[in-house]
Amino acid sequence: MGEAILGKVLIRGRIVLKTGLHIGAQTEAIEIGGIDNPILKDPKTGLPYIPGSSLKGKMRSLFEKLKNAEQPEEKRGAGEGKFFGRNIGTQKNPIHIHVCDDYEEAKSCEICRLFGTSGGSGKRNFPARAMFRDAHIPNYNKRSEEILEEIIEIKYETGIDRITSAANPRPMERVVPGTEFEFEIVYNIEDEKDKKEDIENLIRLMRLLEDDYLGGSGSRGYGKVEFRVTKIVERPKEYYTDNKEERVLLSDENGKRPEEALSAIAEMLG
Repeated sequence: MGEAILGKVLIRGRIVLKTGLHIGAQTEAIEIGGIDNPILKDPKTGLPYIPGSSLKGKMRSLFEKLKNAEQPEEKRGAGEGKFFGRNIGTQKNPIHIHVCDDYEEAKSCEICRLFGTSGGSGKRNFPARAMFRDAHIPNYNKRSEEILEEIIEIKYETGIDRITSAANPRPMERVVPGTEFEFEIVYNIEDEKDKKEDIENLIRLMRLLEDDYLGGSGSRGYGKVEFRVTKIVERPKEYYTDNKEERVLLSDENGKRPEEALSAIAEMLG
């Protein structure tokens, strides 16, 4: 169990693609003439979307790397006693992440507070305070088929054999630049003294992600995004129990860049 919920902060906005985006989908079988690198699509609408897990995972990974840079050299890296101390993969294919093993330790950790942690053997878990919704494309009063025609492209890439120079073309399906997704991040207020730091960290991670990439093939130019924060509201627990009004921290239909959003809410967060 986590702490008592004292309220919630909702952060909403748009993710604007600056380059093509590829978040891959599993393919059990490839039809003749089909694409062997399709993107993930909503099974109901057929439109691509950004899973909340992709956004959360990328932000956590970047935050971990950022905080690892602050560690003494002897504590960096992976393995016992290191910052990336838990292997969630296998011995042959290790995947090391930062996890606090103790509940009280996690409570004071900027990373584990936001993204959660499963405690070590026999120790308490610390549930994530931040929830990341799936980010979907607005329908713009158009049919899904019309939107798909405008936002999907097939990009052909070629792998070259370094010895024989033989070419191996591979088609990649991706969402075109300029496409927008609507995102929502919900933060549980469990301790008022942590609220300002946690919210600011979430918005700073948007800035960091803008200078990195989302999805696959980032080193080949894919996945550059821009965040536009349109609304931040705080809802105390009385909003849910006694119909108390929410407090609007930021509202801008055009959307503010992360650094602008930080400045706009700094005083209101206290």
